[in-house]
Amino acid sequence: MLRNLQIEWMKIRHYRMFQVFSILYMLGIILIIYIFYRIYMSVLAEIQNALTNGQSREAGDVFSFFTATNIWKTVMFSTSFLLYLPGMVIINLFINEVNFKTHRQNIIDGWKRETFIYTKIGLIVAMSLVITFMNLVATIIMCQVTNVDFSFAGAYHLIYCFIQSFVYLMFALLLATVFRKSGVAIIVFFSYGLILEWLLLWGLMKIDPSIAFYLPLQAADSLIMLPNMNKLMSSLPGIQYLLIATLIYSTLYMWLTVRKYKYDDL
Repeated sequence: MLRNLQIEWMKIRHYRMFQVFSILYMLGIILIIYIFYRIYMSVLAEIQNALTNGQSREAGDVFSFFTATNIWKTVMFSTSFLLYLPGMVIINLFINEVNFKTHRQNIIDGWKRETFIYTKIGLIVAMSLVITFMNLVATIIMCQVTNVDFSFAGAYHLIYCFIQSFVYLMFALLLATVFRKSGVAIIVFFSYGLILEWLLLWGLMKIDPSIAFYLPLQAADSLIMLPNMNKLMSSLPGIQYLLIATLIYSTLYMWLTVRKYKYDDL
């Protein structure tokens, strides 16, 4: 697998779209955290004014986003909105190989179909690890910016960050294998994640809030919530149930992707 990933890296390292979107993703992390921080500071100023006027301190507790423990959640919640960028990369990388028939060359060179698609899944694992590492670096930087003491107390959220990244990218690969048209796959990817699932979430919250958080992408999103949001969402499932749900979805995405590619025409 390591050799196959080296071959995969040779394919993509000079790919202009991969380079551009990697830079955009890194810049996006900086920008979105900065915007979130500025909004937070504005809201915090209002809360402090309210506290000086003798109002309840509960509001101040709810908005304690930048503390040694909570800063992990805050950073990773903010950057999770950028997962559509690496998802677009995965879609384009796969569909370009299909369009230009380069995936056939791997089969001619002796790869099995399963080897090719498992290598793509291995690439997703590698990209998820890189995204997780970038979130670690972003957290360390934000600790310096906000004068918060760096602590590993909330570092376990890195595991949730990896799982969330893997679910999003695996979902993108599944769409690429199903539609085989980059434009269609990207539109479905964005439309479902940013519109349809939010509508489904809103509808299910009206019917049965306990099942609303088990939607395909929402289950992974719910692993990393803003600090103290669980106090505002009494229907949020326990973390163990969300992990089981994401495991099921991940396994389903991999099985469907491998099966689709294995039996489709090349």
